[in-house]
Amino acid sequence: MRLVIDIGNTRTKIAVFSSSTLFLVEVYDNITVDDIKNIIKRFPTIRKSIYSSVADADSVKTEIQDYLKQNTKLINMNQDLSYPIINHYLSPKTLGKDRLAGVIGAKSLFAEDDCLVIDSGTCITIDFIDKSNNYYGGSISPGIKMKYKALNTFTESLPLINEKFQKEDIIGTDTQGSINSGVLNGTIMELQGFIRYYSSNYPDIKILFTGGDSRYLQSYFKKNTILEEHLVLLGLNIILDTNA
Repeated sequence: MRLVIDIGNTRTKIAVFSSSTLFLVEVYDNITVDDIKNIIKRFPTIRKSIYSSVADADSVKTEIQDYLKQNTKLINMNQDLSYPIINHYLSPKTLGKDRLAGVIGAKSLFAEDDCLVIDSGTCITIDFIDKSNNYYGGSISPGIKMKYKALNTFTESLPLINEKFQKEDIIGTDTQGSINSGVLNGTIMELQGFIRYYSSNYPDIKILFTGGDSRYLQSYFKKNTILEEHLVLLGLNIILDTNA
């Protein structure tokens, strides 16, 4: 069995796989080495692991990696690994690990198709990979929560509003309604524009939503899109398989 660890900007996801079968997904706000130990106790046949983090190692992350090195064959995700795609990104050192894992996960599900991955978490990333496995990049913009925080942080009088996952009228009739309209409707319209562009250029493209806000956002595009909340974990499992 394999252990997959994805440390993002906001949350940490841990998954257990047997080959390509996903057995377990757990989400943590603050991961500790004891959490890893408990999972390995529950699944004592774990022999391989992959560790992916958006941030540099701190004392906790170092402790986790040391434990994994002692108890599993550990792969640390980095640009020097082998990847089952052709990466044309011009600055690979700054390419987000979750973006790379997301497109690899998409191709594992739709190997013969052009794919668009919309990952909606702290940021919203949109990444395209063609049917021949060529990855060039995509786009990055603030996520829903970041937009709410930015309006409060960089203005004198706009309040901080907890994200309210309910589409607002386009015309907000008070300040809270106007903020919700700008953040939620603005995000949906942003995605509509990107989806329209890619769909017009690649008519049979598979469009996959993943990330923390994916269930909410994908609900506005259900007809032509696919919800795959664990796409990055699937991609990391493939990267582990390729390199271990």
